[in-house]
Amino acid sequence: MLEMLAKSGAIVSSAGIAVLIAFVVILLAFPVNKECEGEQKCSYTSTAPPQLAVVVQPGFLAISIMIIAAGVFMVRYSRWKSDKKTKSGA
Repeated sequence: MLEMLAKSGAIVSSAGIAVLIAFVVILLAFPVNKECEGEQKCSYTSTAPPQLAVVVQPGFLAISIMIIAAGVFMVRYSRWKSDKKTKSGA
């Protein structure tokens, strides 16, 4: 059971890293333009096509980091429980 949780955590974390890499690749391929009106109000627009513009959002980055964190948590938790079982002799 714990080994399956660790493997699942590794898969989840890898998926999060793939999403993060996709974010970076799209951001590098389609830069963001800064348009300022005056000196106070600036807006940032992506040059990505509409289908990929969804990826170039702060929420997408936050989701990818949370996916990575969830995977790491699953791995760490399974290892902690495994070590706890070994030390208690169960």
